[in-house]
Amino acid sequence: MDDRSHTGLNGYASGLIKFKARQLSRRSGFSRTDRGDIEQELWKDLCERLPRFDPAKASLNTFIARVVERKVVSILRYHLAEMRSPARVEASLNDPVLDADGRVVDRHQTTPEATSTWQRLNDLRRDLADLREQMPPHLRAVMDALGLGGTINSIATDMGISRRAAERHLSELRRHFDDAGLREYL
Repeated sequence: MDDRSHTGLNGYASGLIKFKARQLSRRSGFSRTDRGDIEQELWKDLCERLPRFDPAKASLNTFIARVVERKVVSILRYHLAEMRSPARVEASLNDPVLDADGRVVDRHQTTPEATSTWQRLNDLRRDLADLREQMPPHLRAVMDALGLGGTINSIATDMGISRRAAERHLSELRRHFDDAGLREYL
């Protein structure tokens, strides 16, 4: 080490790293055999960051504590990411499940990737067109205005009605979308 070395570095850093590695190795998803690897990873990170230590900003012990704490957090974040989380539920894509229509199908057929984006958009376009045909003319006008980025005020102005009437029409349109199971698209 250079002039930044300090006799307390080995003692304080060693004790903190051993403590944090022991603490981390006891958590769910880790094992006691991971302790040595965790210690090594914490030491490596500390050694890489030690040249950035500035005694004008903080004491060496504070710097060491912050670096070690941040590395522990990043290890946890990486280890507990959804794909690697020990709490995740594993399932086969070939398991039989019920689809939205109540049929028994393989799980992979119920994932969004099972249908192409084009097909889903085409189905949505068809559902919206069918819903639009069932509506009275004043709601069709509101739906068309919303599709063009209209606001309550612009809808009221374009239709020549009050803002309150436009809000009533919008509430009625929402009920139609709710009944059709398409509320999220309004």
